[in-house]
Amino acid sequence: MKPDKVALQRLRRLERVREVAKQTAAMQAAQAEGTLGQLTRLRDRTRAMAASYSPAPQMEGGDLRRMQAFVEGIGRLTGQTEQDIGVARSRADALRGDLAVAERRLTMASERAAACRKALLQEKPADAPARRRNWHDT
Repeated sequence: MKPDKVALQRLRRLERVREVAKQTAAMQAAQAEGTLGQLTRLRDRTRAMAASYSPAPQMEGGDLRRMQAFVEGIGRLTGQTEQDIGVARSRADALRGDLAVAERRLTMASERAAACRKALLQEKPADAPARRRNWHDT
């Protein structure tokens, strides 16, 4: 394949598109990691909150029942948060994979553009016909 300037321009555009795709994938992966971190902190806080409620020695039956219902509600929230963490973890893993693919595609496009640039620089220009300097010398 003979390198030409049109192919180089096309490769440069492809390289820019791949760069944007990589940046988008990186941003999405970072957001997914942030969501995963928030859910993990929420789970830890609700667990600590549930553990901090212990019945007082002189508590009446109604109060004990309300506190137990409250602690069970916190336990359900913790369970739901665990499920959300699983979903967020799988999403973050998938987006990290997408980021790796985008980086590989960018690398391939950059290498192809660099090879085309190098081939164009090594290509010798066609010999131009000699110019006559003195046209009016008769």
